[in-house]
Amino acid sequence: MSGLDGSQHRSTRQPVTIPGAWPLLGHAGSLLRDPLGFLESVYALGDVVLLRLGPKPAYLVNGSEPLRRILVADAPYYDKGFQINALRALIGDGIGTSVGPKHRRQRRLMRPAFDHAHVRGYVDIMAQCATAGADTWRDGRTIDAGREMRRLAMTAIILAVLGVAQDGALPSDAAVQAEVLTSLSVVLAGVGRRAILPLGRLEHTPTPGNLRFNRAHVALHSAVDRMVADHRAQRNGDGGSAGNGGLLDTLLAAVDEDGTGMSDQQVHDEVMTVLLAGSETSAGTLAWLLHILSGDLDLQRAVQQEADTVLAGRTPQVDDLGSLPLARRVVSEVLRLYPASWLLGRRSLQEVEIAGVPVPTRAQVLLNFYGVHRDPQAYPDPNRFDPDRWLAPDPEVLRAYYFPFGMGPHVCVGEGFAWSLIMTTLAVIASQYTVKPVPGSVVRPVARTTLHPGVVPLTFEPR
Repeated sequence: MSGLDGSQHRSTRQPVTIPGAWPLLGHAGSLLRDPLGFLESVYALGDVVLLRLGPKPAYLVNGSEPLRRILVADAPYYDKGFQINALRALIGDGIGTSVGPKHRRQRRLMRPAFDHAHVRGYVDIMAQCATAGADTWRDGRTIDAGREMRRLAMTAIILAVLGVAQDGALPSDAAVQAEVLTSLSVVLAGVGRRAILPLGRLEHTPTPGNLRFNRAHVALHSAVDRMVADHRAQRNGDGGSAGNGGLLDTLLAAVDEDGTGMSDQQVHDEVMTVLLAGSETSAGTLAWLLHILSGDLDLQRAVQQEADTVLAGRTPQVDDLGSLPLARRVVSEVLRLYPASWLLGRRSLQEVEIAGVPVPTRAQVLLNFYGVHRDPQAYPDPNRFDPDRWLAPDPEVLRAYYFPFGMGPHVCVGEGFAWSLIMTTLAVIASQYTVKPVPGSVVRPVARTTLHPGVVPLTFEPR
């Protein structure tokens, strides 16, 4: 077998086979029943271990170095696997699901929408949305922070997509915003289950849940079509009610080296990707943040004091975000313990080697980000939440085991956008509220397409 460096050799190393496979299901039963516990339990078995998903073998990659090699140097030798195929059927062929030359082209065209100048404008929208959301919590009632952060993140991302009007006001098309917000929340709840466990014909069974998901799915695609058509009409001088300067307008204006831009269908698919991926990942991280701060009032007071000093009572601006080092360390630690991308699928396009283990063509390869983020070699006492570990003299040692947004040619193009949304929202909440847990409540992780908390009951006490 040819090595990826061109040398001719044949490896004889065989991976450890994980014990405990279920009849018919293989290890899929363990992954569905307790996915995070399973990934932790097999992490120490080796850099590459063999498991079974149903009747088919799969290779679970635990080691930081081989994982990095798959994502960076050897990225051309893999595609995105079955999870992405399921997502593609639901959200289209945007940057998150496309591969090869199409992915590279879309990445070039998408990049301007997430550059510093555009993110600066998005932060103003994010701050307005966070402030408006915070105003609804002043009655001191207990709320589900998981649901509330999802609503807040969805609203901010919808408005960032639509942009602002010439006078700086937020978009006025409330009907489209409401339709997207309502449909998106239903679709987000159903996409995760369908992506992590493709259900085949069961997805078409007319159960109440499937019917609700299908209606919302159709409505969301229809609303995004209207958004794209409205903005396209405005750019063509045909009127239209869309705002200006948002992510959608930037996508419509983007052109490749040969002067060609995106088709309306491609813009549609990219907007769908941003709406779903951006909402779910940012919302989950924010909910974890509030859950952790509610259980450590000393840390929460320190974050509040930092926000008070930097903001001095005003809403955050993009230049403020770099002046909140404690808040950034807290977010970094949340992303370590609870990475939204907790398990990522790849599929080999040819015979490859992973840490010396031969892997055949079209093999399923799973990247154990959750386990790597808790490697005790990099993170002593790895299950302890400790933002001060990011004060280490050489944080690059930690970052060698840190993949919250992926790495290589498929690294998340919206990483800066996500950081801005999370930091802006945290700064607004910390400056206005103290969050406290509900006695006796238990917050459990939900590992589907992303890793997010289930119900997070919290009391928001105005400061």
